[in-house]
Amino acid sequence: MNNIKQMSKFRKILLVISLMALNIVEQAGGIISGEIPAMSKSFHGISITSVELIMTVVSITITIFVLTSGFISEKIGQKQTAVLGLAIAAIFSIVPAWTENFSIVLGSRIILGIGIGLANPLAISLIGEFFTGDTLATLMGWRSAIAGIGVAAMTFLSGQLLNISWHASYYSYLLFVPVLIMFILFVPQPEKHGLKNEKKESTQESKSTKEIDPHARLKVIGYAAILFFYLSLGMIGSVKLALLYVEQGIGTATQASNALSLGGLVQLVGGALFGLAYKHFKRVILPVGIVLSGLGIAGIAFANSSSMVLFLLVISSIVGGMSIPYIFTKVSDYSTTETAPLNNGIVLVGSNLGSFFAPYIAAIFGSSAQSAFLGGGVTMTVLGFIITMIFLVGKKQAKK
Repeated sequence: MNNIKQMSKFRKILLVISLMALNIVEQAGGIISGEIPAMSKSFHGISITSVELIMTVVSITITIFVLTSGFISEKIGQKQTAVLGLAIAAIFSIVPAWTENFSIVLGSRIILGIGIGLANPLAISLIGEFFTGDTLATLMGWRSAIAGIGVAAMTFLSGQLLNISWHASYYSYLLFVPVLIMFILFVPQPEKHGLKNEKKESTQESKSTKEIDPHARLKVIGYAAILFFYLSLGMIGSVKLALLYVEQGIGTATQASNALSLGGLVQLVGGALFGLAYKHFKRVILPVGIVLSGLGIAGIAFANSSSMVLFLLVISSIVGGMSIPYIFTKVSDYSTTETAPLNNGIVLVGSNLGSFFAPYIAAIFGSSAQSAFLGGGVTMTVLGFIITMIFLVGKKQAKK
């Protein structure tokens, strides 16, 4: 197979589609949340808390294996690791469709987390192996949008199949199979056909020169920390919005859920627009996005109508949809073929832990929803200003 520059336009399109499709695994572990009540009735003698573990246990193994993915890919290669993860996910995700045994269902979900964890970092790092510059930024934005659209589509399909039985709902995971087939057929091995191999054959700067930067891994950890705090503060909206609607007399919990759904759709738009924004604003996107997102969250604390909440939620969501792809784009810049899976794994751990700790972070700011929104929004705004100062200092040092 030829390198990326020698690929036909049609082959490149298939490569992009295959890389984008891989991102549907990112949030696939939680698509069966609606099946929990039906499953609880089916598993006699099993507590509802234990049944709920079927959904949450996936996150534990994902968090562990997003880091393991980097070490495995060093041994067998990035494509092979992604294929292994997808194959594991495709097989074990549908096991619950065939059994009434709680232990088998739980065990299959644990192994599903292993598969998702192995594939997840590669869904990000492989984009950086075949594309660079503005194209890389555009695809990183699309990646976030595809991940959101994919989980929404699978959740919808799972809900429709639930009308048959909770077992049938697990067949929504069969979408992994065409993704696996496309990935095997249309994604070349980056170690042989990616940018690193291509640049070795040219006079361009080799991607491996990034290894000269002794602070590359430290910068990646810094971006992981930013994503942890950003998501732990930003997810306060998901955790507390229904309570805020009731406390403030804004509306019902259902209306709050609808508002969050709109916010999710707007965030997808932000991700899709990231490439264009990155082309014109570059590093300004992250601090400005975090500041605006923080101000939006803090403003919701004082909202007295659903329309005001929606307006502020749209602002916060669209800039959030641009901030997250920026982080993964920069991590790709700091990574080589060898370090990319582990670097992306580190950032994904920050993401997962941030989402997990959101309820506890919200509790720090007070028992009321209003205090949680205000505290979280102000803290996020301060975080944005701190990042601005760090960027300015780094820019001055780079000029010396």
